[in-house]
Amino acid sequence: MCSFKPLLLAVLLPVSSFGQGTMLFTWHGNSNFFQASFQCTMAETLPGSVFNSTLFTNSIQVTSLDGLTYRASDDPAPFVGGQFGPPLSLTFILADQNTLSRISVTVVPDQGMSIHETSPLPNGNHGESGFWTYEVVPEPSTGALAVLGAGIFLMKKRRASKLPTLR
Repeated sequence: MCSFKPLLLAVLLPVSSFGQGTMLFTWHGNSNFFQASFQCTMAETLPGSVFNSTLFTNSIQVTSLDGLTYRASDDPAPFVGGQFGPPLSLTFILADQNTLSRISVTVVPDQGMSIHETSPLPNGNHGESGFWTYEVVPEPSTGALAVLGAGIFLMKKRRASKLPTLR
C-alpha cells in the first residue's frame, strides 16, 4: 500500500493542472466554406465577461475558400468584439487590404451564427451558418513533468529492487 500512494499522487496531481487557463473556440460551418478559430482566457469565459485580452485579438483567424486568411492582428483597423454571457456573442469584421475583401463573423444569441465574405476573388461572396465549439487548451509542460516524474519513480523503483536486502 505504501508504494500505491506516490503512484496515485504522481497520476492525480498533474491531471488537476492540465489547463493552462485558455480556451480554444473552433468554427464548424454547415458548408465548410470557412475555417475559423480564436482563443481567450478562462477569465473571459466567466458569465458577463468581455473578450478583451491580447490573446483573443491576436489569435482570431478565419480562412476562406479563396485561401485568404483574415487575422485581427494583420488588419490595421479590425472591428472585434465578443463575450461569453453565456450564451456566446461575437462580432468580427476583418478586411484584406490587398484584395479589397472583407469577412464578417456574427453570433447573435437566440438568432444564429454565421460567417460571410465579400470579395472580388473567384470564390468570394460566400456565407454559411454553423456553430462554435470550445475546449480547454492543455498545458504541454505539465504533461512533460508528469512523464519525467513517472520516469524518475520507475528508475528509483528499479534501483531499489537491485539493492541487496538484509534478512
